[in-house]
Amino acid sequence: MRWFAGIYNKNGISLKVLVGIVLVVVIVVGLYAYYNYKISEGKAPKQIISNITTETTSQIKNATILNNLQPLLPQSYSIQVNEPLQVNIPIFSQGDIASVYEGNGKIIKINNNTFNVSYEYPGQYLLYYNLYNNNSLIGSSSENLIQIIVFPYFNFSQSSLLTIPVMSLNKGSIISLGEQFNISIGFLQPPSGQNMTIYEYVLSLGNGTTLTIPALNSTGYAEQVALTGSGNISYIEPSKNPITLSFNEPGLYAISLTIITKNVSSGKTYNYTTYQSVAVSSENMKFSLYSSQSTISNPGIIVDAEVVPGGPFTFDPLLWIDTISQEVINNIYGSLIWYYQSSTTKFIPMLAEYIPTVGNWSNTTARYLYGAISPNYTIYIFKIRPGLKASNGDPITAYDVWYTMIRALVCAGGFPGAEGTYLAPFTIPNYNFSTFIIASPTDSLGAKEIINSVSYDNQTNTVTFHLVQPVNPTFFFNIMTSFDYVMDAKWLESVGDGLNLTGLYNNNFTQLAEAFYQYQQTCNAGNYNTQVQWPSSNAGFTGLYYIASFTPGESVVLKPNPYWLNNITYFPKPNNTIIIDWVQDPTTALNMLASGEADIVTFPKIEISPYLPKLEQLQSQGKAKIYGFSSLNIWYYDFNLNISVPLLKQINPSYNIPSYYFANPLVRKAFAYAFNYSEYINDILGNSKYHMNFGQPWCGVLLPGVDYSVPPSELSNCPTFNLTYAKQLMEESGFYNISVYFPIIVSSGDTVDFTAAEMWAQALHEMDPNINAQPLYMPWSTILSYDIPAVNPMPIYYIDWNGLPISWDWLPFNYQEGSINAAPNAWNISFLTSLSLEFNSTNNTYVGALIWQEAQQFKQLVNLINEADNADVEGWSNASVIIKEAQQQAINLYTMVYVVIPNKFLILAPYMKPYQNNIGWESNPAYTNGLEQEFWWWTK
Repeated sequence: MRWFAGIYNKNGISLKVLVGIVLVVVIVVGLYAYYNYKISEGKAPKQIISNITTETTSQIKNATILNNLQPLLPQSYSIQVNEPLQVNIPIFSQGDIASVYEGNGKIIKINNNTFNVSYEYPGQYLLYYNLYNNNSLIGSSSENLIQIIVFPYFNFSQSSLLTIPVMSLNKGSIISLGEQFNISIGFLQPPSGQNMTIYEYVLSLGNGTTLTIPALNSTGYAEQVALTGSGNISYIEPSKNPITLSFNEPGLYAISLTIITKNVSSGKTYNYTTYQSVAVSSENMKFSLYSSQSTISNPGIIVDAEVVPGGPFTFDPLLWIDTISQEVINNIYGSLIWYYQSSTTKFIPMLAEYIPTVGNWSNTTARYLYGAISPNYTIYIFKIRPGLKASNGDPITAYDVWYTMIRALVCAGGFPGAEGTYLAPFTIPNYNFSTFIIASPTDSLGAKEIINSVSYDNQTNTVTFHLVQPVNPTFFFNIMTSFDYVMDAKWLESVGDGLNLTGLYNNNFTQLAEAFYQYQQTCNAGNYNTQVQWPSSNAGFTGLYYIASFTPGESVVLKPNPYWLNNITYFPKPNNTIIIDWVQDPTTALNMLASGEADIVTFPKIEISPYLPKLEQLQSQGKAKIYGFSSLNIWYYDFNLNISVPLLKQINPSYNIPSYYFANPLVRKAFAYAFNYSEYINDILGNSKYHMNFGQPWCGVLLPGVDYSVPPSELSNCPTFNLTYAKQLMEESGFYNISVYFPIIVSSGDTVDFTAAEMWAQALHEMDPNINAQPLYMPWSTILSYDIPAVNPMPIYYIDWNGLPISWDWLPFNYQEGSINAAPNAWNISFLTSLSLEFNSTNNTYVGALIWQEAQQFKQLVNLINEADNADVEGWSNASVIIKEAQQQAINLYTMVYVVIPNKFLILAPYMKPYQNNIGWESNPAYTNGLEQEFWWWTK
């Protein structure tokens, strides 16, 4: 989020209306607000002036209120825009009349105890009522204000035109008469549409004063000026003072902020608004929040502020690849099994009723009552819980589990990622890693293999996995936790994403193969079924929550699945609404926490170290708790061996680099030796600077916690910073005299690794003046959308891998030909061989030989990884030797620049408590590498 506060007398606002209000406007890091989904095209925004009412000033101001009445009782503390909310007045006698203050400047008269309210604009609204009998005021709930959060809904086309206004008050929503308080304004994300920019801000103070503030130089920042009650206007330096407000009349004010966005090509403007109620209390007119809200803000709602500009990639549980998507998927789709607390070797049943065991196999009755594993570890039977229902009421049975697994296998090989790739190696004979199982429309054998891999029995409500090789239970259960999300088959078919199983019912596997072959096309990015990628609230969610509202790139609102069973051990039926906001920068998220407007802050893709002083300050003030733990997560810079130059020039026409630049192994090695690893760890990441362990350097992807982990001390050819050697390598590469200009891409908001990229770019230019590298921020979702074979325009990009505690999840997925990481970067034996021949054909046999040798080394690595996978799965006695050699060969190829294994930190409001008061439920390394929250295990 970018924050700039500003007040500007553009429209000649009368200074008379500013008496009693002092405004000083500068750049301010702000906090938080909720949002408006309305678009108004081609005209100025609707000006909403919310004055304190005649009734407020004349009848209440000097009244002695005899009764401090009970608060209003809403059915929910959060609703969507224009959604009716039923509210009850707890004490209401015949003849009573109530004036209900909605917090948006409106008052409604009520003559019974039940009524509805709704809000056209999102925001945070305070509600209270005054009760009258025989025209006499007999009491008020003004000292028991309740707060309602109204959240938005808008579609993808609107998200490209709008930005969400952000408005925050440093002293909350209750202030005293004449008390000065700070207000910050800004935006959550800039509009994503072409030629769109932030044009101006309109701030209504709720007392008849409306201020228009231009944006600066199409950056989105508000112009920095100062305006005081004396009429003085002067420009001031940024970051000296916040906006300061004070009101000289008590009452309930509705402050609104509208941001106008503009298409600079067409001139069309659009607007988007948010509201916040502010209660100004005096001796004769007192306001305070209902006591249950005084220590815990927004009861019944958990707000998670996540520093992930751009948000998730997909909510399809079988086609996700990133931790941002995974967090939501974890909460809306149920799994057969789950990890027990922080253990990666102990599991608990979720949608399965029991964890299957080998001991149950010998007893046929027990086998199907409780689930079982065959003694040779090739058959796994799961008993599905009875009575399961999706959030839309659809029953979930063994058939749905089977249907989901078949869909996963059909989609195995989809790009940029498909979860069936985890299951296929163990159920499909001779499966070729990360490729589709159905090779052609007539591949009846492939279709039969898919069907034979998983079976179901609705009579016993069991699902059986038939494996093509023995897999030990701990290994298989680890794999299962990564892909066994269960979907509602009936719902999939209702939105046009169902499997055509006619061939199966006709026993015609050629017909089935044709249907599966056609379905495979929907498993690649760009061809997704968008109703499954971004499901609506009436979808068949099988987890503990459902998606109530989704604002693309901005936020998602989750509500409890009303049909979740009450008797599932370790998975308590939730009662909190969850709001996840994907904010632009860490400072915004931390300020949200400080103000009580966020309960959790997560930095899934951002290093925490620059924000430690702020965190320590919040801890000392009792506003934050921090938990640190190690992770199964590694970050690295990836090289792309076959850059899509046309797409790169769409990012910036000035970029210039041969597509094959990083296919040269000596170029990659030179770049690796030009990175200053110790400076990164000690100064940029900040281990020495802050005297705290934020992470550790590493070489290779088999990090601590992974079976057969190999420490760098036992490996050779791990690069260190040596600019002299790097220059020598670059000269030997044959590419020293090639002038290049290209980006080093880092996830938006990641200031630590952007700084590292700047350091690296400077060293690269010193190593070879022909190299001009430019660090470039890019939203995480955009990086993923580019990370596709044959069309990847990113020359070097910073990315990570979060994995399971088994080497099988690290070696093949990062290094194997066709894998999620290797394929988009053109690690392909045929490509390298052809490129070598091309260089030879131009008489550049030196480079041709380098790439030819590289192709042979990569071919050896591919074969060795296959052997290492079998060793890990089956537990060979010499597994450690084989796996270590595979890691060494990968390092020798310098496929990536290994940077850091980061430690992870949970940042919480002090009142947040984990399930059973045990933080282990929220700190399993296999699921919290990106700090994904399983929200059902949090209490507030």
